[in-house]
Amino acid sequence: MGKMKRLMARFDEMGRYPIQELGYSRLWLMVHYAWCFLLHRCTIADYFLYHFFARNRRGRKEFVTLYDMRDIHRKNPQTAFNDFEEKDRFLERFEAYAHRDWIGRVYRNTREEFDAFADKHPNCIIKARTDCGGHGVELCTITKENRDQVWERLVKEDMIAESLLVQCEEMASIHPSSVNTVRALTIRGKLVSAVLRMGVGGGFVDNGCSGGIFAGLDVDTGIVTTKGADLMEHRFLRHPTTGIVLPGFQVPQWDKVRQTVEEAMGLVPDAVIVGWDVAITADGPVLIEGNAYPSVQIMQTAGMEGMKRLWYNALKN
Repeated sequence: MGKMKRLMARFDEMGRYPIQELGYSRLWLMVHYAWCFLLHRCTIADYFLYHFFARNRRGRKEFVTLYDMRDIHRKNPQTAFNDFEEKDRFLERFEAYAHRDWIGRVYRNTREEFDAFADKHPNCIIKARTDCGGHGVELCTITKENRDQVWERLVKEDMIAESLLVQCEEMASIHPSSVNTVRALTIRGKLVSAVLRMGVGGGFVDNGCSGGIFAGLDVDTGIVTTKGADLMEHRFLRHPTTGIVLPGFQVPQWDKVRQTVEEAMGLVPDAVIVGWDVAITADGPVLIEGNAYPSVQIMQTAGMEGMKRLWYNALKN
């Protein structure tokens, strides 16, 4: 019963827009969702984010649902997940593309190494070693007075510390308070889809599930092709904080971004699908992290365009 209540609460939360703004009947949506679930294996999030309620059967079939993505993710061997699930393992494995200092739990985990890190990077970020979505990412200033407390927190709360990245001027112009990144999706070693992720309102992180916005990118040019979007049905011609016009914005160093993610795949040749988060500094692209279980929602919500044929064709090749 508790699970049903949670599902209904989720349904009402995500159905607020079509019910309140578009005038759909709640009962009709519930019946239609049940039909779509049986026909397309779609979750409540799929149904509302991709506007299945307003699409015909052919249109709905264009979208990769979360159940479809679960099947795709299973194509990755367990060794691939091991390389990405723990942030300090990822930073160790992809050190050639990370370009920053860090302190972890599995690697570089002694008090002496932490003290050396703190001396060099008193201003840093700390984050959960195994969390995702931008949750728990904090700016931290390490002082003589709090050094023991920060170290104790890293150990007890299973966190890592990383030196700050300075993004290039072009990327900072979008929203200077956050490091704005590209989510680049590679399938069988080739870049197939990408979105630009941006913070808003002075926020520190750019993740969509943490309040950030995103926009679709042309994978050949790195040019933004859609309006900005969030996961609450809002669309933005201009960035809501800085006023930068988003469609037509050129992500800098695009050829290097593509080269970086495709070269990095050489370190995990058995991985079939990986979502890379890439920051861009004046010295070149930097890998923030990789995901062997990448979210598909922002990829398809950005332009309200289904990616099933594109991604399934890439899987066959």
